[in-house]
Amino acid sequence: MKYRETEILDATDVGASGTKVIDINLLDPISRIDIMWSYKIVNTMLAQPGHMISKIELVDGSDVLFSMNGLECQALNIYDRKVLAMNAPMQCGGNWGQCTFGIDFGRWLWDRELAFVPGNFRNPQLKITFDETVVFGANADNYLEVFAQCFDEKVISPIGFLMSKEHYSYDPGGSGKYHYIDMPTDHTVRQMLIRGFKSQKDPLDILAEARLTEENRKRDVFDLDILDYFERSVDVLPMVKEFWQEYSSETVDLYCRYFTPTNFMTICTALPQSSAHIIYIPTAIRGGYMSWRANTTVMCYGVIEGYLPNHCLAFPFGPQSELDAWYDVQTKGSIQLRIKSGTEGDGSDVGIILQQLRRY
Repeated sequence: MKYRETEILDATDVGASGTKVIDINLLDPISRIDIMWSYKIVNTMLAQPGHMISKIELVDGSDVLFSMNGLECQALNIYDRKVLAMNAPMQCGGNWGQCTFGIDFGRWLWDRELAFVPGNFRNPQLKITFDETVVFGANADNYLEVFAQCFDEKVISPIGFLMSKEHYSYDPGGSGKYHYIDMPTDHTVRQMLIRGFKSQKDPLDILAEARLTEENRKRDVFDLDILDYFERSVDVLPMVKEFWQEYSSETVDLYCRYFTPTNFMTICTALPQSSAHIIYIPTAIRGGYMSWRANTTVMCYGVIEGYLPNHCLAFPFGPQSELDAWYDVQTKGSIQLRIKSGTEGDGSDVGIILQQLRRY
């Protein structure tokens, strides 16, 4: 068999919170690692399901090969894979929901040039930090499963792999604040994501401007108004779609309120189970948050569509399929990113995620 999927961790209830450490005891090159988190829906949601995974790390001793939180990981997956969403359809309380988080070592699944070769490292380990209470406010059942997509009898000679990390995060501390970030110059950069997170807020209200410069402004790589950049990019940004089903009533907004698309103009299509019922949205859909009501208790079905998965906006460097087209930072003396916060900057969480080419 030339390609195979192997289970690294069987379905395991890992408890309410903690860090699960998993040894990567494989020799075959790995194209992708898939992490499946299944959870019992028990209460009104307090946050997007990806919040339950606060950190995913792939390490080899002190060498960090992958590191970001679950929401950042899903956003990177959506930008890379152009998939609709990374969550299974949300359902009503008492049922199971699922989130998937992927570590992509290549430009696509089964990329022969870029893959993770465990034998090139001493003791690679996957560390998954979780807390199921942050979304439902109470303990619930969960299952964690991990799979690896491996090259088996297919012999490849990868030159390296994609190393993805959260490089920096901070709270702007107010609106109109400038923050300067020194960027690494060790590995070629394929793309950068900037996250502007604040619960129920549009990331475009948190991020106002972004400027990337080389060697004390010898050259501006870009100098952008974030809103203008987003509006110019909607023809190439992936549209995010998420399906949902849930009960609603006349006086209570129930359960599934948080979704993957987070831009202000996110659109929801909702249908009741019966033509005699009416569904309406009492508040604007913003920052991945939506509530809805009906004229009586009824099952609702719908699709929510928008952009900016999990509050993240992508900045690709060159054609993403061409290795030699990416941003060669190793030839630069220094690189600095300047971000100006928007009207909702105070108390927000801004993160810089880098996807780099790490050669063997």
